[in-house]
Amino acid sequence: MRRRLAAPLVAAPLVAALLAGAAGCGERPSSADAARADSSAAGYAVGPRIETTTVARSPSVVQARADSSVQSATTTAVVAATTPGLRKPATNPATTPATTPARDSARTATRTPVPNVSPRPVAADSAPLPEGPVRVNEFLTYDRRSRTVSLQLIAGYNGLNGSLNYNGATHGSHGLYVPTGWRIHVAVTNRDSDLQHSAIVVQRVLPPPIEPTEPAFPAAALPQLDEGLPEDETGTLDFIADRAGQYMIACGVPGHAQAGMWLQLSVANGLKVPEYR
Repeated sequence: MRRRLAAPLVAAPLVAALLAGAAGCGERPSSADAARADSSAAGYAVGPRIETTTVARSPSVVQARADSSVQSATTTAVVAATTPGLRKPATNPATTPATTPARDSARTATRTPVPNVSPRPVAADSAPLPEGPVRVNEFLTYDRRSRTVSLQLIAGYNGLNGSLNYNGATHGSHGLYVPTGWRIHVAVTNRDSDLQHSAIVVQRVLPPPIEPTEPAFPAAALPQLDEGLPEDETGTLDFIADRAGQYMIACGVPGHAQAGMWLQLSVANGLKVPEYR
C-alpha cells in the first residue's frame, strides 16, 4: 500500500508547483485547469492539454465573401424583377434606405389628377355678367350691367301692425342693401283700404321723425309725402345712392314711421349686387 501511493504523493507537489508558477506569471487557472490538477493529484492520467486556437482570416478572404454576398443579392433582385409570378425578396427595414423628402415631393408632383373634381368657383368679379335683369324675389329686381335696382314697395301688404307695414315688414325687420353708386327705382303702391301712405328715404335715426321732410338723396321722396297715396295708387322714387351709409325708407304721413312703418336701406362700398332681406 505504501508503494502505490508514492507516485501520487510525489506528483502532487509537482502539480502544485506548476499552478503556483502560473499564478506567479499573472495568469489565473481556469476551471478546466483546476479540474485537471485535482485529477492528476488523485493519481489519474489526464493526458495532454488541448489548446483552442482561433484562425484569423485574411482581409482578402473577408472582402471576397462580401463581394460574393453583394453579387448574390443583386442576382436575386434581377431574377425577381424579370420573372413573372415570383415574389420579391423581403427587405430589412434596418438596411433599406428611407425615401428622401425631395423624392417624395417629386412623386407627389407627378401624380395623375383625381377625376371628377369640380374646379374652384370663379370669383364674383371675374364671373360673366348676367344678360338682362335678375329677379331676386317678388320685391327686388336688378341689372348689373346698367347698375340699376328696382324695388316693389307695397304699403299695407297685410294686416300686420294695423296695416302700417311695407311688404309685410315693420320696424326695419327687412331692408334693401345696394352697392354705392347704383340707381334705385322704387315703385310704391298702397293696398290699405283705410289709410293713405307715402315713402321717403332719410338718414337712419331712432326713433324716426314724426314728420320727415328732407330726403337723404335728391328725388328720394314721393310728391304726396304728407297726404299719401290713396288705395291702389302707385308713386315712384328714382334716385342715385351715391353715398355709403345707413338709411331708412319711411312713410311720410305724420306718425306712421314712428308707429313702425319703415324699412332699412344700406348703401355699401364692398357689396357686389343688391340684396333684399
